[in-house]
Amino acid sequence: MIQNEVSTDIIAHTITRPPEKTGITPWSFLVCRPILLLLYLWPGLATADHQDKQAIAHIALLYPTVSKQYSGMFTQLIKGIKSVPGYHFIPRRIDANTTPARLLKWSKEKKIVAYIALGQTTYRLVKAMDRELPLIAGGMVATPPGISGISLSGDPEIFFRQLQLLNPSSNRVFFIHSRENNGWVVKRARKISAKYGIEFVALQVEDIKQATLQYKIVLKSLVARTDAIWIPLDNVAPLHLLLPEILKISWNKHITVFSNNLMHARRGTLFALYPDHYKQGRRLVALLQRKLNNHASPDALYPSVDLKTAVNIRTAAHLNLRYNRTMIKKFDQVYPAYR
Repeated sequence: MIQNEVSTDIIAHTITRPPEKTGITPWSFLVCRPILLLLYLWPGLATADHQDKQAIAHIALLYPTVSKQYSGMFTQLIKGIKSVPGYHFIPRRIDANTTPARLLKWSKEKKIVAYIALGQTTYRLVKAMDRELPLIAGGMVATPPGISGISLSGDPEIFFRQLQLLNPSSNRVFFIHSRENNGWVVKRARKISAKYGIEFVALQVEDIKQATLQYKIVLKSLVARTDAIWIPLDNVAPLHLLLPEILKISWNKHITVFSNNLMHARRGTLFALYPDHYKQGRRLVALLQRKLNNHASPDALYPSVDLKTAVNIRTAAHLNLRYNRTMIKKFDQVYPAYR
């Protein structure tokens, strides 16, 4: 698990009891100040500073109706959110019958003072109410303008750091994406790729047809052993069709492929970094607390910084990469199963 240590100096004004010592080493590879602030605003060590001053705030915890495939993610986000003391979280599942008018009426009845919206549809529904209350979004990839929240997309610097650790010979990374979903990730990645000696090649596409063509072009031009492909969370590419070809060609050419998707590591990418949704839920409350303390604070979207690591050691062996037992035990998931 990739984690961070909390700076008690930064959050001293929000805590009501001293932090526990975790023994976890501090992060030294964050992209910019906003992300650094996000790491410091760790709600797991604190209750809301207004808890003793007024009645516990009623927070709407809105989540979408989803298939079983995605329900686990939202369940963990909700558990993380609810684990933070100092607030009264009132859950409500959003379905096809939920309208802005009905949600507004419900909000007034429940005396809601702020919202945590999980999922794209839920976020848009809250915005449609046009009610001026603090709103924090999570459980989504796309980035609507003026959003405050945490994306499911991981911090690019953490990916580059992990790539350097797991395969230091990789020095060029291809990233095929849509501007809507990952344009902001590209900006972050370009700022820090040189720090890790990586040439970051971002290729923007507009639709499935362009994405498919771009992947085929990249797969033909890859340089063995030093090139890598980063598969982002982006529905612009039909990965259910492209992934088998990507894995086959990368295997034959000894190319490193890594992803934001846990299942991709299981199928053959070298590694995947994926969110710890429970911890991400707790961090959403940290952002909410900041908003409640200062309604004028600017909106900011953050990448995921609480990430788990999955590694495919069969792929690693094929790439002539060897990890010792101690290193392997630090991975959250290992494929095939390691004994």
